[in-house]
Amino acid sequence: MDTESFFIAEIAVLAPLPHCLSYLLPPSCLDGEVVGRRVQVPLGGRSAVGVVVAVSQKPAPDYALKSVTIFLDDGPVLTPQLLAFVRRAAAYYCHPFGLALKTALPSGLTQLKPPPVKQVTVYRTTEKSDRPRGHLQRDLLDWISDQGSVSLEQIRQQFAQPHAALKRLEEQQWLASCVATRHRDLFTGQAVVADSAPSLSEEQAAAVQAVADALTRGRFCPFLLQGVTGSGKTEVYLQSIACCLEQNRQALVLVPEIALTPQLVARFRARFEGAGRHIGVLHSGLSDGERHDVWRRINRDDIDIVIGARSAIFAPLMRLGMIVVDEEHDDSYKQGEGFRYQGRDLALLRGQMEQVPVLLGSATPSLTSFVRAREGQLQRLLLTRRVAERTLPAVELVELGGEELMPGALSPTLHAALEQTLQRGEQALLLLNRRGFSPYLLCRDCGTSFRCPNCDITLTWHRSRGLLRCHYCDYQQPPDETCSNCGGAALEPEGVGTEQLQQALQELFPAARIARMDRDTTQAKGAQQQLVERMANCEVDILVGTQMVAKGHDFSGVTLVGIIDADAALNFPDFRAAERSFALLAQVAGRAGRGERLGRVLVQTRTPDNAILHCAVSHDYQAFADQELPVRQLLDYPPYGYLVNLVLSGLNRQQVEEQAQWLAAALTPDTAVEILGPAPCPLFRLRNRYRMQILLKAPSRPPLRQLLNQLLRLAVRLPSQVRLAIDVDPVDMM
Repeated sequence: MDTESFFIAEIAVLAPLPHCLSYLLPPSCLDGEVVGRRVQVPLGGRSAVGVVVAVSQKPAPDYALKSVTIFLDDGPVLTPQLLAFVRRAAAYYCHPFGLALKTALPSGLTQLKPPPVKQVTVYRTTEKSDRPRGHLQRDLLDWISDQGSVSLEQIRQQFAQPHAALKRLEEQQWLASCVATRHRDLFTGQAVVADSAPSLSEEQAAAVQAVADALTRGRFCPFLLQGVTGSGKTEVYLQSIACCLEQNRQALVLVPEIALTPQLVARFRARFEGAGRHIGVLHSGLSDGERHDVWRRINRDDIDIVIGARSAIFAPLMRLGMIVVDEEHDDSYKQGEGFRYQGRDLALLRGQMEQVPVLLGSATPSLTSFVRAREGQLQRLLLTRRVAERTLPAVELVELGGEELMPGALSPTLHAALEQTLQRGEQALLLLNRRGFSPYLLCRDCGTSFRCPNCDITLTWHRSRGLLRCHYCDYQQPPDETCSNCGGAALEPEGVGTEQLQQALQELFPAARIARMDRDTTQAKGAQQQLVERMANCEVDILVGTQMVAKGHDFSGVTLVGIIDADAALNFPDFRAAERSFALLAQVAGRAGRGERLGRVLVQTRTPDNAILHCAVSHDYQAFADQELPVRQLLDYPPYGYLVNLVLSGLNRQQVEEQAQWLAAALTPDTAVEILGPAPCPLFRLRNRYRMQILLKAPSRPPLRQLLNQLLRLAVRLPSQVRLAIDVDPVDMM
């Protein structure tokens, strides 16, 4: 080897750095694969974690290079394909590569000290040919042989008092034991009954065949599976994935909310675990240790199907065969802070880079996906009918203008429908997209309300906790007994939230079993799953909830759905308000009548002539798209244009406003790019930081990318007290 040359590693340090750094790599570290391995490196006066992204052999550099301190793993934690994928994603969303990798890895792998591992005793059979005489010993031996290797904990779950038999089997060398690392079992105690694939409808069969053909070709092929609620989209996923597994490939399934995970995971386990397939789950509801264990199992190629929320798009699957994005329209696929990626779009990117089919599914596709399908960029697969020829629920608009509302903002019509539903022993689901008891407390004497000291927003009244709370920064305080402005004592709740609705229903229907699904009731680990199981087992008569109840749940006993306030989402100051409202109404309406009995949906509104409501009432997505798309096209909004939102924030209001003005003036765009602003964000102060935004809009990506390159050069001139957040393809511009 040339003694004048050195091995130099390009390392993405998991820190906010604009580019990778170079470190010397000792020759002793070159055994085995190096790219994709985690390393400890010196960074300034501290040590940091990094990932090797390239290695080259070069002459000695003119400057002194620091050396890699140590490798943190025995092998790579990221494949070259996954590294390339994260690098492209980071570049597109203008986020430091190292921080993008930090988002992609579980927290246990972003620290120098990994989560603690647990050691357990594991038993396996030996090659001894004769058999023991005792019945328990033979049963134990046969069961352990079938399982391959099992822990003592697993044996205890199957056999009562197995210790004497285990000791005898080990002494006579029928069994061997060792201490091994225990992986946390996410499914402990969650038994499932195996099922088999049902017969498909003609439309379902055509969809599965299209995906199977794409799998056979082994090329990137993006699909849009558009099916009405209850049309069997999940069964299309299951049978398509079965085709994928037959090719010894792996599948990745994305869901928008962890609330959807338990039911979906149960269906996948029932279908595939009996065939020896292993399922892994990745979402924010896992502990650091659980997520670390699942990631390691995926990295060792022990998992066949990964199901998870948006961050699961970074799962290190080495034999990826296809990607499914369920409820692809959902805004939850967009990360709101830090690395602001869109999970659905990254699914398409990863599918393209790894040449595998991607299946996007929804009853109410995003308008972006709908237009892509219309233009031929996605292959559209239609499911126009519910399974078993069940009918879609009848949807009725209930005008609130002429009716005096009952407690909980219930109209007499909805109250009567609830009464009838309970009398028949059926279930009801009510949507109210506001948490807490009421949106705010109001002084009746002077009109003053309690406001968050850190954010430009009123504090929500949570009566069960006796607290006023900000849902943005989590500030909370008990309410004063008198108004701070006028000293009056007439402080009363204004408006209705899910907590108040639940209480009102309990008073109106004292014998009914009423439950609530919102972020306040599902924070505890496993709470969502328990609530879903109670609904599925018909242990709840009325489920009250926020938009969490609208997303993908399959409760066959629900025959009545009530939407308490359909106007709230429609009047939101956002160009996507109509799209979000239609999707929410159509999705929650689709929860009714999924079993043998007909469903009914009541939509309470003060604007019964609203065209969006009428599209939802008639389950007519095409009519909605025909109405909304010309408006978007006229204004160059997505899907006919591209947006980037720049948000500057800081503690000093004047400084933030001045820097926003400077940055907007310093940008010199192509004539195709329109710069809107700067202007105060709708939430001007958030978590005690003042916020200004600049919106960049263009009919195509290239001129926008050129302006972003210029922006990155200008951003380094901003003072350290002012933060710049770049949101490419923004969804929430609050």
